[in-house]
Amino acid sequence: MKKLTSAILLLSLTLGVGVTSDIFGVPALAKKKAENTEDPMLKNFNIGMDYYKKGDYDGAIDAFLQSVYFARNSYAPESYHFLAASYMAKNEDPKAIEAIKKAIEQSTGEAFKSHILLARLYLRNKRYEEAELEANHAMGAPFRSKECCEAHFVAAKIFEAQQNWTAAQAQFEFSLGDKPWTYSEAWMGYAEMFMKQKNWVSAIAQFRDMLESQKVLPNIDYAHLHMDLGICLLAKGDHQGALTNWHRGLSYNMNEPDIHLQLAMMFDAERHVASAVKEYKEFCRYSGDQIRIAKAKQRLEMLEQSVAPAEAPYQVKPSPAMRKQMEEQANAENTGGGQPITPSEMTNPKDPGF
Repeated sequence: MKKLTSAILLLSLTLGVGVTSDIFGVPALAKKKAENTEDPMLKNFNIGMDYYKKGDYDGAIDAFLQSVYFARNSYAPESYHFLAASYMAKNEDPKAIEAIKKAIEQSTGEAFKSHILLARLYLRNKRYEEAELEANHAMGAPFRSKECCEAHFVAAKIFEAQQNWTAAQAQFEFSLGDKPWTYSEAWMGYAEMFMKQKNWVSAIAQFRDMLESQKVLPNIDYAHLHMDLGICLLAKGDHQGALTNWHRGLSYNMNEPDIHLQLAMMFDAERHVASAVKEYKEFCRYSGDQIRIAKAKQRLEMLEQSVAPAEAPYQVKPSPAMRKQMEEQANAENTGGGQPITPSEMTNPKDPGF
């Protein structure tokens, strides 16, 4: 053993390589060098991911572009993927499409997540045929895997955008996977397809199952859920149930414009004018939909006119003779004679012949 150690030491000195305390470990000099010469492509990718997770998409874009720049032959499929995601977050879709195509082109595997992202981009730009092709490609992911379920979800959104409720519902259901369901967005989509088809009973059952779920439903929008449930209950004639759910929805998010609009329309239909006016105003305050705001303001103006107080009765102005008489009476009062004439006497004299 001593001879082996001596031989290693001699070899180290001959080659000019440092030695660690662990004879069989990585040389200390090599370790130090590795720490100080991190791959700039990987370094910038990691910086980009930190920015991306924080929502700083400008910072992320700069870092991912640097990562691509430092990559050999610009080969950086992961950097291109998240570069596309960052551009998409900034609504710079042409750049996002170009970047995600690079990620797919450079990928050595199936790149399911990149095909899903490209499908979402095409969907947002109403390029439905191209979106469907990308979603179908991503459906080749392992059965019931996250990528497979997400691909079916995107396919459902494509059919929904084209108002094919039946096909959309089938895709939403497939994307949910096995029960108990926890894919919140897909479950909401599945329930809302029942609403689109006016199957109120089935929709109500799904919304109540979500509210009673023993599993955590991540990122579920409870305000929106209660709004939908209220709409279904109103369609079935349960006005109090609708009112209760809309108020519950506002307890989760007071700024939800569509709940205020639903309340306004219900109060309007029931001729509770003051309450309807209040809710229309709240809708206009929180909504960003200028077309619907214009319609709500139009209805609001009509309601406000219907409850406006009547104009005050026209007051007869005193004639010059009456004004002169008033002055004389005032002078008489100041000198101790007579009583002043009040405004009522001026406009409604007791003596018609005065």
